[in-house]
Amino acid sequence: MADNDGSSLKGLLERQREDLRTSAIPSVDIRKKKLLQLKTILIEHEAAFIQALYSDMGRPAFEAFSFEIAVLLNEIDYVCKHLEKWARPVRSRHIKFGYVEAIQKMRNPYGSVLIISSWNYPLQLALMPAISAIAGGNSCVIKPSEHAPATSELLEKTINQVFSPKQLVVVTGDAHTAKFLTSSPFDLIFFTGSQQTGKAVAQQAAHQLTPVILELGGKNPCVIDETGFSKAAIQEIVWGKFLNAGQTCIAPDTLFVHESIYEQTLSEISSTLSTFYGDQTEDSNDYGRICNDAHFQKVVHFIEQGDVWHGGAYDEDDLFIEPTVVTDMRQGSSILQEEIFGPVLPVIPYTDFTTLLSKQIIQRDALTGYIFSKNKHHIRLFKQYMQSPTTSVNQVIHHAANPHVAFGGVGRSGYGSYHGKAGFLAFSYDKTNYKAHHYLHVQDKFPPYTDRNMNIVKKFRKWLL
Repeated sequence: MADNDGSSLKGLLERQREDLRTSAIPSVDIRKKKLLQLKTILIEHEAAFIQALYSDMGRPAFEAFSFEIAVLLNEIDYVCKHLEKWARPVRSRHIKFGYVEAIQKMRNPYGSVLIISSWNYPLQLALMPAISAIAGGNSCVIKPSEHAPATSELLEKTINQVFSPKQLVVVTGDAHTAKFLTSSPFDLIFFTGSQQTGKAVAQQAAHQLTPVILELGGKNPCVIDETGFSKAAIQEIVWGKFLNAGQTCIAPDTLFVHESIYEQTLSEISSTLSTFYGDQTEDSNDYGRICNDAHFQKVVHFIEQGDVWHGGAYDEDDLFIEPTVVTDMRQGSSILQEEIFGPVLPVIPYTDFTTLLSKQIIQRDALTGYIFSKNKHHIRLFKQYMQSPTTSVNQVIHHAANPHVAFGGVGRSGYGSYHGKAGFLAFSYDKTNYKAHHYLHVQDKFPPYTDRNMNIVKKFRKWLL
């Protein structure tokens, strides 16, 4: 639905909410059917989505399929397999003095859900929360990023042809469209993007008392202690950092390396980059591009704030930035404060692990934290230090593709989580049906109260209340 007209968008929301009011909550079978329709779209239009992702991001086909399409297919399969169990009512009975209470708990959909997705993984970040929303029984409006136009237009075309707008619809448009939508009375808003925009979304939603799930970014630390160096470890880190030209919210943002292996690590990073992308990275078919001009300029500015150890070349016309390693950053530089979100890796040496943590230069509430180590004490200290919902030992990125792992942030990296069962819970709320059968009328619970009433309550509170 490529229409920025406010009345049309308002009418869309009203039709969804009216349909929700007049229809029964979708059964598990209906929800599964919708999810399988999404799966069919992904399979039948696989080649077109891969081409759209290449057009938007220069995304290699392998990365496009692996980290956009395959993870969505896996998520749909997992959710369909477990949805009936998740949605099953939970019943319990409790005997009290004078009555028996019967409690039925079930998950209830919020209603009409708005999803605003980011440009860095424009297919996955639009549909992954939609899978959770559908699993929860909601109707859904998706606003994909205007900075990935080819993917957004393909999403609009394929989804709007298959689904009724009362169930699932894609709305394309710019920031004005997004602002209108976030100011509308949706029943839940799910946003993926920057901290700055996330704050604005939360403020706009607050006027409607609309609950919000925010998936933001952060400076994900990656630490290699003196026991953690290996060629395989460096390959993992380099791959995770420069995947999608560094435009991944859970990429290792900054690398902290013990001084005893600092030079060795730098040398191995350079060697690995040459192996991955060749000596002329711009000619590699396996390396992507920066999404837009504004972000390109921001990432280039980061390069200028340190000494370039490897790379540093860029081409504005092609939105190409070479995989770059920088050292000796200037104190107070923005590269040490802000999420980089691009193919620039700062490498910082440290002398003592405990001291590194105590200096608090590592963002504790980043989206995730990585450590490469064989030292169980260091690993335990790192896990305790990090407030992130996930920490990963001797591996990067992979946890985010696992439907068994809830994906989300805390503090500056957002709040709320999804994927798998966590997504089903995030897009539904606990609804309780309560019924009491009285076998004895207890007069003492009614006024006027006496000291005797109080003594009885204190003595028998577990059976009375």
